[in-house]
Amino acid sequence: MYATKRSGFAMIMAIFVVVLVAMGGVLLMRGGAQESKAVGDKYLRAQAQLLAKSATEYAVMRVQGFNAGGCLNQLNINVDDASGARMFNVVVRMNYSFRGAAPGGVCNVLAVNTGKESTVLMDVTVTDNNLSTEPIRVHERSWQIF
Repeated sequence: MYATKRSGFAMIMAIFVVVLVAMGGVLLMRGGAQESKAVGDKYLRAQAQLLAKSATEYAVMRVQGFNAGGCLNQLNINVDDASGARMFNVVVRMNYSFRGAAPGGVCNVLAVNTGKESTVLMDVTVTDNNLSTEPIRVHERSWQIF
């Protein structure tokens, strides 16, 4: 029998290729986990933005007299999920601008001014209740003319 000498170069190359493939797999797994988190954060942010628009419309409805006894200066809304856990906190602040309004835009006599043109500056702030590792805060400001 003949014994042939073989160099260890092929074994070193095989180990190197296996290490490269393993590193590529680790990078793919890490990227997938980060993308999954990013998609979840984008979903929650979009939900908060839609909630801010809905809160603005609800506040306009309340200012116009639906289910309101008097004047509205601030509206606090808590949004829960199906299990009852708190998801978002919404605060709507209203500053009124019309003839006869109290200083600082605080509304005290909105019913007296019905029929006259009035303007309301609405600040809507939506904050999450620790839904993700990144805090979610959406702020929208709009003028509403009645």
